[in-house]
Order: sequence, then C-alpha cells, then structure tokens
Amino acid sequence: MSWDELDLDGEALQKTKAETEAKSREISTQFHQCFRTDAGQFVLAKLKEATVDKPVLDANSSQFGAGIREGQNNLFRQIMAEITKAEQE
Repeated sequence: MSWDELDLDGEALQKTKAETEAKSREISTQFHQCFRTDAGQFVLAKLKEATVDKPVLDANSSQFGAGIREGQNNLFRQIMAEITKAEQE
C-alpha cells in the first residue's frame, strides 16, 4: 500500500472511484435496456403485483415472514432505482 492510496484526493483513489462509477452506469444501463422493452414492462408489472402491491403484514404474519416480504419489495425497488438512475444519466 502506498501513501497515494490513503490520500482521499490521490490518483489511485480517483481511478478506483472512476472505475466504480463506470461499473455502476453499466449496471443501470443494462437494467434500463432490459426493462424498458415491452416484455420488460410486462415483467415489471407482474413483479409489482406480486410484491409492492400486496401488504407486507396480515393477521397471520410473523416477523420473519414480514422480513421476507419486505425483501421481495426491495428487489422490485432496486430494479426501479437502477432504471431511474439510467434515465437520469
């Protein structure tokens, strides 16, 4: 490890940041390309129906079950966040 790697404005860190941002843009772009097609929109609608459109809790829910449901919801939200990110770039 060098001092440059510890420097918050150092060349090594700036290079790592640029590589991370490029990877993040690539991921968002791929999500956008996949889910902005007619087939992708259909799949998103079905995922939304199966996740965020349903309540997380009901009379028979356990804490564990609620956690699983919220995890399912978060997957849908993550997909939507990636699409939105790509559209804002």
